[in-house]
Amino acid sequence: MEIRNLNTFTKVAEAGSLSGAARALGYAQSTVTMQMQQLEQELGAPLYERVGKKIRITQAGQSLLTYAVPIVRMSQEALLVGKEQSRVVDGSLRLGVLEVLAGEQMAARTNRYLQENPQVELALLTEPDSRSLANMLRHNEIDLMVTLDHPVSDADLVHAGEDIPEEIRFYAAKDHPLAGSHGVGLADILAYPLIRGDECLPYEQELEKLKEKKAARQIRVQNQDLALRMAVMQGGRGKEGGLAIAPESAAQEYTKDGRLTPLDYRIPGCRMWQQTIYHRNKWLTRAMNAWIAMEGPEAEETG
Repeated sequence: MEIRNLNTFTKVAEAGSLSGAARALGYAQSTVTMQMQQLEQELGAPLYERVGKKIRITQAGQSLLTYAVPIVRMSQEALLVGKEQSRVVDGSLRLGVLEVLAGEQMAARTNRYLQENPQVELALLTEPDSRSLANMLRHNEIDLMVTLDHPVSDADLVHAGEDIPEEIRFYAAKDHPLAGSHGVGLADILAYPLIRGDECLPYEQELEKLKEKKAARQIRVQNQDLALRMAVMQGGRGKEGGLAIAPESAAQEYTKDGRLTPLDYRIPGCRMWQQTIYHRNKWLTRAMNAWIAMEGPEAEETG
């Protein structure tokens, strides 16, 4: 069993088509087809089946991938023995980010990445829903996704590094009647208009589970930054002053300068985790590893 055939197979699984793998490798499609036939003859089982214009990896193919990916990775690492350790990170990175995380913290992280890796071409896409990001990973439309959710446990998705816990809080403008109050309860909060995010967000779904969830007025705003800005501007309106709900990282810009204050209340069961995830069939490129390594000392160091 040749390593080059295993490498081609990992590209076929990643691209979801023989033609896509051929483009990625710079091969003729007939070469990819021949290499896949060689592997299938050696294994005595089909590795994929056609579904329209795409292909689906069979159960035998999925089993082979669990061996092929680390074998190809180690062969690539073996080629680096004796070479210069300080390699330039180049190529491209397609990063999918949950929209509520696309604030100051993400901007700072992205700027740091671009400064440290000036030869990488970065494409950053935002989506309001974690499921949309996961589907983009599965269709090889993005390389990594950064999401905020309960811990993702899908068998085909791999966590890169450690997940980061994050609280979801209610926020009031500095001149709001509830700002600075202690012992604030849910009933106190719901006496005011509530500026809420997209219904697909996991913490919005947790809020819906609460028995007392009906606020004096519901205001739906899909853009998280706009919701926080609205809360800042409504602080002096007394009983009409709206409160925003947001992850701590999203509100960081507003709490640092005192425009918003987190209320002394925690939503039951509403602790979420920031998670950076890639598909298990995805080859970890230098550009991907550079992002993962930037997120913590225990991040994966492969590729």
